[in-house]
Amino acid sequence: MNGLFHAHSGLRFLVLVLGVLNVVVLGVGLAQKKPYGKIHRILGASFAGTLHLQVVLGIAMVLMGRYYPALIGHMVMMILAAVAAQVAMSVNRRRETPTLQLQLAGVAFALLCIVGGVMSIGRGLFTVSAF
Repeated sequence: MNGLFHAHSGLRFLVLVLGVLNVVVLGVGLAQKKPYGKIHRILGASFAGTLHLQVVLGIAMVLMGRYYPALIGHMVMMILAAVAAQVAMSVNRRRETPTLQLQLAGVAFALLCIVGGVMSIGRGLFTVSAF
């Protein structure tokens, strides 16, 4: 259980880095009026994938007995973040001409949900805590 907690806790940094990197690359692309390209697809899929892994690790922790009432809001926000990131990627991929704006909106909304979800359990984004 301790290893699972540390994996979940450590993976959040990768999720945050990929989210911020997405925002930066998409923002620069919008500013330079660049078309949606391979780098945007790869970064978006990496962000959504690590976010999904984070949700799975969190659910595994709850199923293994690590639960307290404040986790309800945390779980809802994190699942909403994963859904937002995935929906934006999926809809954008199926469009005839994918846009940077849709992916940027999905990533930004997901990051806001992540911040809200972390705050709902009384922790900071960059604090390291034990059980």
